[in-house]
Amino acid sequence: MASLARPDVGALPEGAGLRPPPRPTITEQRAHGVRMACARRQVWKRHRTIAEEEPWARHGWLDGSHGLVHGLREPKSMMRSHSDPLEDDPDGVPDELDFAPAFASGDSLRPAPQEAKDEAQASRTQFGSPTGPGRSLLLTHPIILRDLPPQSEARPSQTQLNRLHRSLNQRDLLILQSLHDYRYLNTLQVKELFFPSLRSCQMRLQSLKDLGLIYSWKVIETPGVRRRHSLLLISARGARVLADWHGDDPRDYVERSHDARDHCWHATHDLEANQFFVSLITQSRESKEEGLLIWYGEEHVRAERRATGREYKWPVPTPDGCSVYLAAGGRILVDLEWDRATESLARLRQKIGAYVGYFEHYRDAELHHVLFVVPTDDREDKLQYTIWRERPRFGHDTCCSFWTTTAYRLRTWGPLGAVWLAVEVRASEAPAHDVTKLRRRTPLNQLAPIQPNDRPIADCIGKPSWWKRRPGGGQVA
Repeated sequence: MASLARPDVGALPEGAGLRPPPRPTITEQRAHGVRMACARRQVWKRHRTIAEEEPWARHGWLDGSHGLVHGLREPKSMMRSHSDPLEDDPDGVPDELDFAPAFASGDSLRPAPQEAKDEAQASRTQFGSPTGPGRSLLLTHPIILRDLPPQSEARPSQTQLNRLHRSLNQRDLLILQSLHDYRYLNTLQVKELFFPSLRSCQMRLQSLKDLGLIYSWKVIETPGVRRRHSLLLISARGARVLADWHGDDPRDYVERSHDARDHCWHATHDLEANQFFVSLITQSRESKEEGLLIWYGEEHVRAERRATGREYKWPVPTPDGCSVYLAAGGRILVDLEWDRATESLARLRQKIGAYVGYFEHYRDAELHHVLFVVPTDDREDKLQYTIWRERPRFGHDTCCSFWTTTAYRLRTWGPLGAVWLAVEVRASEAPAHDVTKLRRRTPLNQLAPIQPNDRPIADCIGKPSWWKRRPGGGQVA
C-alpha cells in the first residue's frame, strides 16, 4: 500500500491513510468594564440571527466579542456553584457554568451560515452533557462563538519564527501537530493527551492562544446558557510555525488551517470521532499490556488511500480515522466509521461496498477491523443487514471484518468494553431483525491482531511523557 510519510519525522507502518478559504476580517479589540446602551444595541444587532431563534437572546444576555454571559448575574439562584473543577478559562471568568467533558453521537447537524463577521460568529451545532463512565454528551443545542484575532493570521518573519521556536517546548509543538492532524479537539481532549490536570492544560493553551498559534472558540449550550469546553484548532500562524519546524513549504499547512477555520459545519462529527480515540487512550493509559500506538486522522487516511485508488483503480473507503492498537502481543488494525444518522442507508451501502472492494485485494483482509458506531439499536439492526447484503460475491474473496455498536454503549462502557458485535458476512442467512439483542459482543482488545508487536507499550499515545519519545506525533510510529 502506498505511504505518505514525512521524511524528516518518520515513516508510517504498512497497513494504514489534507482541505482550503476567505480571509478573516479584523476583530475589534474591546476593553472589559461597563458598556454604554449604544454598545449593547450594537451587540444585539450583530447577533440578531441568534436573537431571532433563541428567546433568551432577545434580552441582550450574550456578549458577542467575548462570548460571556452578562444577564445571568441576577438572580443568583439561576447560577450553579463555582466549585466545579472543570473550568475552561484560566482567568476564572465568574459567568462560566458547569461543563461537560466529551462528545457523543446525536441527531443531524443543522448547517449554519459561516460568513466572517467583524466580531465573534455563532455557528449552530449539537453537543450535550455528561451521563456516566463514558464521559460523553447527550443531545442539546450549543453555539460555537468563532473568534478570529488578527495576530493569528499574521505572517511571522524568520526572526519571529526563531523567537517562537525558542519559546515552545516539545509538548507545545506536538499540540500544534495534533490540531493539524485531527482538525478539531476540545480542551479536555488535549488535557487527556498531554497534561496531568485540566488547570495546567488551560494555562498552556492560553499561552499558545496569546502567541496567535491556535484558535480557542468558546462553546455555550442552550437552552439556558452553560459553558462547555472550548473548541481548539490551529491558526495560520501556528501552521507556519509547524511547517518551519518540519522544514516544509507552509502553503499546504496554511490552506489546511484555513479550511478547518472556515468550513466547520461538521466540527461536532469530527469531535465525536476524535473522542473515540481519546477515550481509547484514556482507558488504556494505566495498562502495561496494551495501548494506542498510532492514530491516523481522517485527512491522512483519505490522502493515502486515494493515492492507492488512483494507482490501482480500486474503490476507496475513507473512514473517520484509523488506528493501530497494541494488545495481546500483536497489532490490531482499526478503521472507524462514526455515523450520526445523517446519511441514508443507500449511502452506507456505498461505503460498505467500497470497503469490500478495497480489501478484497489483500491476503489478510479479515484482520483489518472496520468499526461502525450508530446512534440507536434500530439503526444497528438495519446496518447489520445492510453489511450482510453487501458481503463479497464469492466465497473465496477476502473481506475485512465489520463490527457495530451504538453511541450509548460507548458512553456506558467505553471502546474497550464488550460492546462490539461482529457482522457474519459469511453466513448463508440474513441476520435476525433483533440480532443486536441476541448475540454476544466482543471487547476491542480481543479482536484478532495482524502481526506480532515489536514496540514498547510505553511509546503508546497517552502514556507518561509519550511525546518525548514520539517527536512526530500520533501519526508517526
